[in-house]
This record gives sequence, C-alpha cells and structure tokens, in this order.
Amino acid sequence: MTDNTEVIAELKKYCEEHGLEFSTLALVLNEPKVVPMVRGIGYEYVVMSFLKDLFKNDDRFFAGKTIVNSQLTVEGSDAEIFDKEKNLTIRLECKLAANGSFSLRTRANDYPHSKIKIMRSRTLGDEVIRRVAENGEASIAELTAHKDSYLPNKFDFVITNLRNAFYITTEDDRFKFEPTEEQWEYLKKFFNSNSRDEVDNLLKHNHFYIKSQHLTPKYNNVACNRRNCPNPKTCNFIPNYPIFKMSDPMNWKNLKDIRSDLV
Repeated sequence: MTDNTEVIAELKKYCEEHGLEFSTLALVLNEPKVVPMVRGIGYEYVVMSFLKDLFKNDDRFFAGKTIVNSQLTVEGSDAEIFDKEKNLTIRLECKLAANGSFSLRTRANDYPHSKIKIMRSRTLGDEVIRRVAENGEASIAELTAHKDSYLPNKFDFVITNLRNAFYITTEDDRFKFEPTEEQWEYLKKFFNSNSRDEVDNLLKHNHFYIKSQHLTPKYNNVACNRRNCPNPKTCNFIPNYPIFKMSDPMNWKNLKDIRSDLV
C-alpha cells in the first residue's frame, strides 16, 4: 500500500510535469466539468481494488486493468478479470448510477429505483457505422438508431454503484451526496441500519454486476424506446439508462458473488 507521503510526492511531480500549481490541484479537481470525469474514471480503480482483494487468495482468477489511449481507435475495458484455467479475459464496464436518478416512484416505474448510465461518450460516426455493419454486428438502420448505445459484445459484465443516484448539483454547481429525508428513511430500511454513517459506508462499498446481454430488450422483454429502432421488441442494444429496481434487482447481483458467474 502506498503511503500518503508517496502519494503527495506523485501528485506534486504530476503538477510539475504538466505545468500546474500543486496548491490549486484541489480546486481543479472540484471544477464542475472535471468532477464527473474524475469520479467515473476513479470508480474503475475502486472496482479494481475491490476485485484484487476479492481474488487475493484465488488460484484461478485475478484482476487487472489495461490502460488505453483514448485518442486511439483501440477499444479497451475499464477493468478485467483473468481466468488462468481457461486462459480467458472477462471484460468489465464500470458505470456509476446516473446522478440524482433515485426515485421512490415515477409514472413509468411505480417502485423505488435508480437509473444506471450506460452510454458511449462519443457517438458513432457514419464511417464507423458502415464498418461495424459490414462486420455483421448490426444493420446500418439499427446502428443509426443507437449511435450512443453499446452492443453487449463490447464487454461481458457491467459493474455499478448506487451512491451516485443520491448526488445533487448545488446552486454553485458542486456535486454533493445529499439524500432527502425521505430517501434517508428508505436507505435505512434498505440496508437495515439506523445509522446514516453506516448507510453511507454500505453505499460506498456495495457494488453490483450484471451480464451485459441481460440489459438488452431482446433478453429482458422490455421494448426499446428509441423512436427509430427497427426492432424494438428484439433490440440487441443496451439502453442508455437501464432501471435498477431496488426491491427486486433481478439479474443484478452483489459484486462479491461474481465468481459464481465466472466458473
């Protein structure tokens, strides 16, 4: 484990290399444009740490991460699990719940739920659509209707954390974890605890996973709501904001149990 002295030294070195002032680094990290990116990428390392600890005494599986230059066309995974017995790489996509998405009920979903944000940061261009269609992954019509959506063959599992669903944006554009009183009461029942500190800690350290194909309309019998989708009932694209039903997560499982879906 790296101690704080080494971390501070690395941060100072980083600032020197990039011409930044170390004294303003905290301000930079709290910029409204920066926070979502830091939290999203930072979550990948949270998952990596969790999995490394989960498999630390495992002879078959171990976790890793491939750093990919975002400027290149090479697609990489947010995190990976390696199966030494099968010589297989299991690809993981780490996605936080959508900011402020928790609701006790809505007109469309009359039960407590959160939304998980799973969408491309860059939409597919016409040339990429043509190339993917030629590979037989989907038709041009399907790809055009889902330019910012993933096909389930891009990764094997999606990993999420629900805490972000209770974030708000303050009047000064700061992101802050701040459940309402009604939401706190629900969370206490959900985690069977009367302590807000304990509930917050459980939110931070309980992660959930699902097989990517289980999110698609083709698998779960929920019709695609894209207006131009040519096959809404058999659509094979992952929705941008799939619902996480709190009382009955269905195919979502706790990340600590992922080994059972790997063997």
